[in-house]
Amino acid sequence: MALDKIGPYKFQGILGRGGMGTVYLGEHQVSGEVHAVKVLAPTYAHDDHFRGRFESEIKALLKLDHRNIVRLLSYGQEDGMLFFAMELVKGNSLFQMQRKGHRFDWREVLKIGKDVGKGLRHAHDRGIIHRDLKPGNLLMTIDEAAKPDYVKITDFGIAKRYGSSQNTGQNVLGTMDFMSPEQAKGEPVTIRSDLYSLGTVLFTLLSGRPPFTANSVEESLRNLTRVPAPHVNTVVPDVPDELDELIKRLMAKRPENRIQTAQALLYQIEEVEHKLREHSEARTAHGPLLHQIYDAFDIATPRTVENTKIERKPGLPVKAEVTNADSQTIEFTDHSEGAMPLGSVQGDYFETVTEKVRNQLDVPIESTPSKSGIWPIVMALVVVVALGGYGIFQANKAPSAEELFTRIEMSAGQPNRVLDEIAEFLKYYPDDERAGQVNEMKAIGESIDTYNTLSNTLSIRRNLPGETRLTDVEKQFLRIVDVAESNPAGAIAKMAAFVTFYGQSDLSLRDQKCVDAAKGYRIKIQNDARAKILGNLKQIRSAMNRASRTTVPDEAIEIYKSVIELYGNVNWGVITEAREGRELVQKARDLLLAMEAAKVKSDQTAEDDETPEAAIQVP
Repeated sequence: MALDKIGPYKFQGILGRGGMGTVYLGEHQVSGEVHAVKVLAPTYAHDDHFRGRFESEIKALLKLDHRNIVRLLSYGQEDGMLFFAMELVKGNSLFQMQRKGHRFDWREVLKIGKDVGKGLRHAHDRGIIHRDLKPGNLLMTIDEAAKPDYVKITDFGIAKRYGSSQNTGQNVLGTMDFMSPEQAKGEPVTIRSDLYSLGTVLFTLLSGRPPFTANSVEESLRNLTRVPAPHVNTVVPDVPDELDELIKRLMAKRPENRIQTAQALLYQIEEVEHKLREHSEARTAHGPLLHQIYDAFDIATPRTVENTKIERKPGLPVKAEVTNADSQTIEFTDHSEGAMPLGSVQGDYFETVTEKVRNQLDVPIESTPSKSGIWPIVMALVVVVALGGYGIFQANKAPSAEELFTRIEMSAGQPNRVLDEIAEFLKYYPDDERAGQVNEMKAIGESIDTYNTLSNTLSIRRNLPGETRLTDVEKQFLRIVDVAESNPAGAIAKMAAFVTFYGQSDLSLRDQKCVDAAKGYRIKIQNDARAKILGNLKQIRSAMNRASRTTVPDEAIEIYKSVIELYGNVNWGVITEAREGRELVQKARDLLLAMEAAKVKSDQTAEDDETPEAAIQVP
């Protein structure tokens, strides 16, 4: 039988269903306010394990009061069913937005990362780890103009406090696509586990899919624990390197290699925003690579919260009688002046959450199951351990050659970013027919990495206060690096001269690193040019394919014109594969001429067939 009310709330519809219960749209029968009311499923009403999890969410939310976290308003119990009411967030989850076709650009993702980071900082400062961050648990609010505004974190159903035992068998609760490696293996979670999950969320928003996909639990575990996370700009090329690196750091396999705190993440995001401000404006001027934040988002959906209009009624009394339309009378009591501790109440009750209640209920998040509920949990633990043990065994297996090579090939333009994958491929599959190609990419990647590392290190050292000094060779190398920032091609000759001048000298180890890095620069420039050419080829192939499929001649003509305009004067002589570029541009010219001639002929024929209005005589 469908539930139509609980406590002081009369339900107007269902907002969503989850594993433990249902979230209703509920109107408070005295105040007239409309809230989101979450009710534990009747099936679990007397199950100590699930009641403990439900109470854990209430206790977590009681400690949290922040703009970027959904606010708890009240909680209670009726006929053995636990429930709590939250503020009603007008908008959709990030998962719903993606499913409706919204594409998040990198500026939106930075803003979302900042919102979630602030919410996590508040929760972590109060000892609470979320453990299940994912797009479905992040709600985008809307402003008065019905435009997306900011993000709120919701669903603290499996949150835990630092050092707490949490309910038995819950160590691997969470969503596999977004959980951290340590959480997947059943190891202790920390605040850095939430930061890993946030990294996967940001990756998913940008790319449209999680960083790892798998067909089984075992494969998911292996990906999470063994396969390095991919760079998001190998999937979405227009994502800036600075944001790509930040997401990559969040998704580091080892917790100690990640950004360490939510506050540190906020500092990092501000730094990325500062670096990209001028750069992003320049990129936007060149075309629709970056659309204006939120402009394309359509929030119109059936029965959305924002279409609900309820007038607020005055004054919520401490004790009230409410008469429903069916003439049944219910009575509830508000204990907000002295909150009742969860887990100890046998009868029905209702609590309104006030500041006094939040301060009184400094309770641990874990809940201890009774003996009657321990055996199902023990059996669940046995299953979890068995599955986890097998999964971890599978996870420790080396990734397949195909899996590794695919990741390496995706980053062929920046092989310095897949040096770990390259090392694994050569270690496990030295006899593979592609090993020679991978070795070449290793040499290029190491050269680029040498140049990038030293130029960045010396640039930082140059700006440090105190007694830090650069050698004369390091200073000269840095001057050429400065030239390379604005004129990469012009710096090639200077780097070559630098190598010739110092190459045979007896140098210190520090100065010799500069010579090695200068050699790496030439390789870097050559590789960048190759990557750019290959990228151009990919874009041209895509455009030519679109032109060949369209049934509108004018549209095809415009596409061919754009190919000629953008790539007609490109120097295609850099690499052997570039010959295809010249051929494609020439093909675009030939097809354009043929289609324009056909269009002229068609227009002329149409004119000849028309009867001029002047020839029509009216008697």
